[in-house]
Amino acid sequence: MIELNENVTREMNKYLVGITIEEIFDLLEKNKRVFHYQVHFTREQLKQDVEVLDLTARAFHCLKRAGLNNLEKLVDGIYTKDDETSKKQLRKIRNLGINTADEVMIKLMSYQFMSLPDSRKKAYMDKILELNFVKTD
Repeated sequence: MIELNENVTREMNKYLVGITIEEIFDLLEKNKRVFHYQVHFTREQLKQDVEVLDLTARAFHCLKRAGLNNLEKLVDGIYTKDDETSKKQLRKIRNLGINTADEVMIKLMSYQFMSLPDSRKKAYMDKILELNFVKTD
């Protein structure tokens, strides 16, 4: 799985108790479980180019070539099927492999987190724990 930016990791860990975001990722990877999180962007955020995610050139160009030019198209494009994970949807894009799919998903989640006001970050991290069935005690 792609690692988070050091600043994002530090910020996320401020809102977690008894576990770190790195440990969450390690547990999910070890147990071969899919990582779940929610996205709640404002209309203005959805209009932003995927460039705001600070993706590698490969990921950026794969998304652009697939017509996923802004966050709205990206989110709509990867959350369209109930029976498939978002990562599986991404993998259907030509030349977008598993590591690149991981990168896109992690960058989308970290962008969502960092765009939240501080007053909502704790609830967001709690929801990640709830969605992934990770107990903190």
